[in-house]
Amino acid sequence: MLRAALLALFLLPISGGSSVSQENPDPANYYIDASGAGSFWALRINDVTIWRHFEAEDTNFSLPVNVFLQEGRNEIDVTFVTIAGSPIKYNAASPNFHYLAELDRIELSSRDSARITLLNLALDQAENQVYAPEQTFFGLPVKTRDTPPMRVGRDRADQAELADGWGEQWTGRRVAASFDIPDPLPDPPWASAPVIEDSPQTRAALLDAYRRLHAVLQSGDRRQVLAAYDTAWRHVAQSMHYASLEEYLEKVRPLEDLAPRDGEGTALQPVDLVMGPQDFQIERMAGGRLIRIIPDPIIWSNESDPDFVFSSNVAFFMDPQGDLVIGAVLY
Repeated sequence: MLRAALLALFLLPISGGSSVSQENPDPANYYIDASGAGSFWALRINDVTIWRHFEAEDTNFSLPVNVFLQEGRNEIDVTFVTIAGSPIKYNAASPNFHYLAELDRIELSSRDSARITLLNLALDQAENQVYAPEQTFFGLPVKTRDTPPMRVGRDRADQAELADGWGEQWTGRRVAASFDIPDPLPDPPWASAPVIEDSPQTRAALLDAYRRLHAVLQSGDRRQVLAAYDTAWRHVAQSMHYASLEEYLEKVRPLEDLAPRDGEGTALQPVDLVMGPQDFQIERMAGGRLIRIIPDPIIWSNESDPDFVFSSNVAFFMDPQGDLVIGAVLY
């Protein structure tokens, strides 16, 4: 249940719950459907991490991704470290490895769907080499299209670093693919923001931004919480075709999910820096224009359900005044 509450902030539009914005009379929402096994991995769209997985079990999910897309050319990539055996061997020829990511475009009015396969990866056991089979792990043919949304070109493979945030880091494999979409979408808040370097000054400012956000959330003051998330939520509302920020707040009710305590015993915990205030890991995204601490240090948990952990999963960009502002809420 790690991200259950966060997914609620975005998934309502899949059922046609939002009003259609008058700026786009025939809008569509986009969803990434992904599944994988036999690896630790991080999935990015346009250099923004949308999901990280560092557990041994298989995973399968669907996420709305309008907020990370742009009209025309886009890129998706997965960085992964295959795992096998006990004790675990990394970058091994895992017999269970597979990875699949598909993009589904769903029109809000007609509910018509157009689906394409973006990544379909398997592992040659003899050579420990990644390849792209013609069928998925589930025995279905890969889905292609000749008009947007469509894949463009071939997979591109290289190496990249993968860090879990708990002190482990590996040189993993990275596979990327390009694809085109036809729909106009608003620029994200970080599009024209400056690149943020990883420096002692940046780390101090980022930690201070998290601590200030934690204090706002702990206060339970809805006006302060709304002000902190305003930029990111406005982008979500516009990208997902809500008529306004107010409609998004009314229908999705994200403020309720960020309350310091709910009626079922879930409570905001102290800032949790698993590597300490000096050695925490930073993830830089969007060409260095978005930054965050991994794992997220702002968490909610429930004493009666040890498996339930809900984190804020925010990422910050630098505004023209030099302040770090929440630009995205990730998964």
